[in-house]
Amino acid sequence: MATFPVLALLFYDLIVFVGAISSARKSQLGKETAFPLVLFFISGMPALIYQIVWQRALFAIYGVNAESVAVIVSAFMLGLGIGSLAGGWLSGRYPRQAVMMFGVAELGIAVFGLFSLHIFHWISAFTAGTGLPRTILFSFLLLTIPTVLMGASLPMLVEHLVRFSCGVGRSVATLYFVNTFGSAVACYLCAIFLLRVGGQSGSIFFAAILNVLVALAAFYLVRDKREPLATDLTASWGAAPNIEAVLPLSIAIGIAGISGFLALGYEMAWFRLFVLASSDRAPAFALLLSTYLAGVAAGSFIAGKLTEGRHPKEVLRIIGLLMLIAGAASALLPPLVAYLRLKNLPFLLSAAPLFVAAALLGAVMPLSCKIAVNADLRAGARVSLIYGANILGSTLGSFIIGFILFNHFGLRQVSIQLATLAVISGTFAYFFGCQNSLKPKAWALATICISVATVPVASQMYSQIFERLIFGSNAGTVTPLADIVENRNGVVVVTKQGAVFGGGVYDGYFNVDPLADKNLIVRAFALGSFKSEPRNVLEIGLSSGSWAQVLVSHPDVQSLEIVEINSAYLQLIAQYPMVSSVLHNPKISIYVDDGRRWLLAHPERRYDTIVANTSFYWRDHSSNLLSVDFLEIIRQHLNPGGVFYYNTTGSDDVLATGLHVFPYGLRVLNFLAVSDSPIHIDRTRWMQILKEYRVDGKLVFNPKNPKSAETLQRYKKLVDSINQPQNAEGIENLASFRSRLGKRLIITDDNMGWEWRESPD
Repeated sequence: MATFPVLALLFYDLIVFVGAISSARKSQLGKETAFPLVLFFISGMPALIYQIVWQRALFAIYGVNAESVAVIVSAFMLGLGIGSLAGGWLSGRYPRQAVMMFGVAELGIAVFGLFSLHIFHWISAFTAGTGLPRTILFSFLLLTIPTVLMGASLPMLVEHLVRFSCGVGRSVATLYFVNTFGSAVACYLCAIFLLRVGGQSGSIFFAAILNVLVALAAFYLVRDKREPLATDLTASWGAAPNIEAVLPLSIAIGIAGISGFLALGYEMAWFRLFVLASSDRAPAFALLLSTYLAGVAAGSFIAGKLTEGRHPKEVLRIIGLLMLIAGAASALLPPLVAYLRLKNLPFLLSAAPLFVAAALLGAVMPLSCKIAVNADLRAGARVSLIYGANILGSTLGSFIIGFILFNHFGLRQVSIQLATLAVISGTFAYFFGCQNSLKPKAWALATICISVATVPVASQMYSQIFERLIFGSNAGTVTPLADIVENRNGVVVVTKQGAVFGGGVYDGYFNVDPLADKNLIVRAFALGSFKSEPRNVLEIGLSSGSWAQVLVSHPDVQSLEIVEINSAYLQLIAQYPMVSSVLHNPKISIYVDDGRRWLLAHPERRYDTIVANTSFYWRDHSSNLLSVDFLEIIRQHLNPGGVFYYNTTGSDDVLATGLHVFPYGLRVLNFLAVSDSPIHIDRTRWMQILKEYRVDGKLVFNPKNPKSAETLQRYKKLVDSINQPQNAEGIENLASFRSRLGKRLIITDDNMGWEWRESPD
């Protein structure tokens, strides 16, 4: 994945950062201003490392379904908001100890961080698999301490800088910039290096070390007891002190809340966009977040510098125009990414316009502080209210857009709705700033008109967007798609040929006919070759329902329980007669849930066979169903002699991991069967089972059809391949692949397999 566009934007932010530090050092109070900026830049790095790793760890406990994602993200953001309020109260009460409290907070985050994964795993023993209300409670409790400490840091340092620079807007914008820039750098490091090399535990350790270094540096800074002199209180970094704030604090809080809602709402929409364009690779989200945060950082600082000395009402009008332009630009972003994919260009070339849109929104919060907060001893407290409103808006944006709206509207509708809200809010802010002043300027009115007109024009550009995002230059071969289902769990599409793609990745075909085997359905029928009497079966992942139809039709199967994370597949299955009976078969029970979470929630369930037609081993969150940790969970749900039969998608590392946990194994094409008991193939019994197979009452291998005999003959040859030299299209016994695997990557929850590595394919 080419990351140069993101790196170039980070380099631009680096130039701005160096300029900010240089300006601070040249001021009369260089030490009191420059040093805290460096500290806050570094403290922004562990915050995002923790967020990425903690979310991964909690998803493994509570699932990666939409409910858990929304709850965990919201709990994280809410903790930051509470921390902001707490930091504001403390900084207002103890202004001279602001830096000391900041250092203590960083040290507290480090201590929690070092033990966090152990704490999560310990708590999981009591809460894993719990229902949504308890998931909300435990997610909040687990994340409260560290996120409150993180959220408290900005108001504390604002209080410190205001005491020396006497500039609220400048202080907030600069601190917000350096901290967010640090977070953007951390996201980039996670995407290209940190999580690949260090895994979850190594990344956490690195983040905790950074926290400790920042804490020690803060403690060193407070050794200097010098108080700001009277002349210092009018000093600044080469600019006049803040003009007296005139915007009511309530209006600033409202604007900050709306901008936070828009920012996280767009992040939800852009995440869906990048998932499809990147074929659901884990680094894509980190790179999106890096670009987004880099834009927010640059916008907050540059807008603050460009508005120095301007009247607060003029700044408010600028805020309105920024929101207007951001709305119009954001509406155009999805069609742009789709166009890049259509032309076989790297989709990350869209990083530049994404950066600009994020920069426009990122400027709103610090500018709101600039015109609503006076430079006095209550500056930190007032900033905390605006910052808290911004975080609360972000929390609501994440929850309402990601959890509610995406379950009723698609990418196009949500993108246009957000753009419309941005345009309306921006127009309101602009004209509110025009009260009791001159008429709006012509160029500003033109900007408003263009922005308003852009939204409906952009809406027309979403035609065939999923064809282009998923299939790129091959979009013409699948246009139009046969079916598209969008919900809060993602996007599932079906081509005219019956191929199913979930999250932009191939999932299979609607096909149960082994005589026309375009989806390797032979692997489902092959269960009968080595597993005698699989009476109770669990299937993790329903997808097209083709495997479920074959499994439940096995003559010996008495019950089939299915866990599927995305209800979109159930909607599609109902439309395809060859599999629609799966939804009404009395032997089948279907649960919409995360497979791992469901197993943890039902420790008493035992099965003769568990089947998982898992997706590609390099896909985001794939290791949740391939790791040693997951296989140990599977083992606890197998009856004596039970078999776990799952897709390796051609990865020898997945094979090696399976044999690392289970002593016995058998490979059938790209599927692996593992067990605590020996696995033997019985060709005679299998042929008898196949001849009895009926799907919806019809014989699968009708003796009157010549193709049936040909197919059964191929199946016999497949069985015989176990005694022949190893090949990918045959069956391989335990001794064979044990001897050839050698040293392989053993996939764990900690190292996350190939999710953060470049696929060897």
